[in-house]
Amino acid sequence: MPMRLRPGEVEAVGWRVVTVLDAVRQLCDASPDVTGRPRVITIDGRGGAGKTTLAERLREVVPNSAIVHTDDIAWNHAYFGWGAVLVENILQRLHRGEAVHFRPDAWIT
Repeated sequence: MPMRLRPGEVEAVGWRVVTVLDAVRQLCDASPDVTGRPRVITIDGRGGAGKTTLAERLREVVPNSAIVHTDDIAWNHAYFGWGAVLVENILQRLHRGEAVHFRPDAWIT
């Protein structure tokens, strides 16, 4: 059964197959001014679309990389109410070159 797009969704066209390593190179080439700090690659998609599989493959080809699942951050927040938690506890620390170790307060208690 073909996937049906919802009203307002745009059909993806012009796809081509590339290796994961080539995709990483293209992403890095698209942001040449990012130096001295980690790059952040975000993956979005519907449930079951392969986001975790793609993230694992990226981690395998990028040395010293890590995966942050938004489910681990947003588990007890409103739809996008977890954005500030992500920025404060992960993205700002990465930007400063600090190590990141985050556990939601409720997990600790």
